[in-house]
Amino acid sequence: MGNSSKILLLSLRGLSILAKFGFTALYFRYSEAAFGEYSLVATSILLLVFVLGLDFYSYANREVLQPGTNTQKIIFNQFSLYILLYVLMLPLVYLIFKMEKFNPEYFLLFYLVLITEHLNFEFYRLLFVFKKALAANINLFLRNGLWVLFATWEMYRTGSIRLYDVLLYWFVGNLLALLFSLGISFSKRKKMAVSNFRWDKKWIQNGLVVSIPYILATISYKTIEFSDRYMIDYFMDKKAVGVYAFFANMANVLNIVLFTLVISVLYPLLVEAIMQKKNHTFQNIYKKFKKEIYIYSGAMTLVLSIALPLLLMLLDKTQYLKQFYVFFLLIAGNFALNISFLYHYIIYAHKQDKSILIATFSGAVLNVLLNLILIPMLGISGAAIATFVSFVVILWVKKRDAGKLLMF
Repeated sequence: MGNSSKILLLSLRGLSILAKFGFTALYFRYSEAAFGEYSLVATSILLLVFVLGLDFYSYANREVLQPGTNTQKIIFNQFSLYILLYVLMLPLVYLIFKMEKFNPEYFLLFYLVLITEHLNFEFYRLLFVFKKALAANINLFLRNGLWVLFATWEMYRTGSIRLYDVLLYWFVGNLLALLFSLGISFSKRKKMAVSNFRWDKKWIQNGLVVSIPYILATISYKTIEFSDRYMIDYFMDKKAVGVYAFFANMANVLNIVLFTLVISVLYPLLVEAIMQKKNHTFQNIYKKFKKEIYIYSGAMTLVLSIALPLLLMLLDKTQYLKQFYVFFLLIAGNFALNISFLYHYIIYAHKQDKSILIATFSGAVLNVLLNLILIPMLGISGAAIATFVSFVVILWVKKRDAGKLLMF
């Protein structure tokens, strides 16, 4: 990818980051407890997105990357399965919604956001597989940046915002992203054959079996990423959730930048080089992947370390500066997580799916245990320690297993 393309991608993600930055800051300033409630709702949607899709994309996208595959047939069956899952999983989603004691008034909107968020995730991933990074990032901006700007303006103008309105803005952003992605897909389509649009039961059954380790691994990873919020809510209160979510959202900027500039661009090339046994190409991509993770991580940590204290002073929330180490624990954990993706995709390309499950499941079990012990003792800092340790363990296990595959 050329420098001009990187600048354009960074600009799109930069706008999204600034929008989220402003949204988080104003919501947090308005009320730590209200921001905590929003964080729990948003977390539930993001967790259910992965449950809803059963991580089937892990199988389907790898099939697309195989030489000589029928792409139209794969995508038709993939999305046909998703539509069926949306219907079958409706009772489960409603049960989880009720268990979390969210306001029944916005269940329909909650479910619509969930479905459109999942569809956009699938388009986003496919666009990267087809090496359309710019289109993928426009999709992401529409569903993760543009609506946030409007919601932020609403908070700035009125001094508050209803959670229902936040979900409504989110849904509209998702619809725009879907329309854009469909437009890109149909404008670039090859000639379609009716024979490709047939339900392939055997292929789907095989994919569901192959996807089991991936959905379990994803649930494990999301347990590490988000379970701390629910436990903080249980042991403490929504105000504490809001404070922790504020630091976590700021640390998550590192993940956004690294995925945009490094991981999303290089992982398809890395997987392709391994699957096509291009060792020299693989070595070059491997070195570039690692180098850029370190460079961008160092730069973003420095920028955020300066910006975050200034933001807390601007928001008149200087009392939280004494917990600034929570941010450093979380960003260190995110660094370990992003390095682990290098080894993750090496394992993925070699189809050693159980190794990925073992690594992530080990981290998740450790994370839950540490949260149960440390949150009652140390509060939100205990949750940050649990996250950091869990991601370091995942990095160590994946690096060990990838090393066995490549003998390095």
